[in-house]
Amino acid sequence: MAGFMIEDLESGKVRQFHWNEVEDLPCDGNATLLDVRTEGEYRRGHLNGFRNIPLDDLREHLDELERDKPIYVNCQTGLRSYLACRLLTQYGFSCSHLSGGYSFYQVVTQEQQTARSAYPCGMEKL
Repeated sequence: MAGFMIEDLESGKVRQFHWNEVEDLPCDGNATLLDVRTEGEYRRGHLNGFRNIPLDDLREHLDELERDKPIYVNCQTGLRSYLACRLLTQYGFSCSHLSGGYSFYQVVTQEQQTARSAYPCGMEKL
């Protein structure tokens, strides 16, 4: 699977965005933010503004998505969002998926928050 993902990224069939770009995603309705994890995973925590349509149900909800808006997709680790983007691009949507998924995003942002609280203003606590 990794080989297919790399080939698709290099050829431009699939695009991705990264954890540090999440806060800059358009939340004004100019894009669709989509979480393709299960409902249970979504309930346990999700990115702000992301709508939940599990990957297994995505084909049945294509008519609810706007083809003229870019779609940003996330899942737990990046595999399901990659698969969702492959599906969506086959149906004519412009799509990018979150590299590393929600779990990677959580780890990195929690580490940053911990570092900021431990060393405010970049200074080590004495």
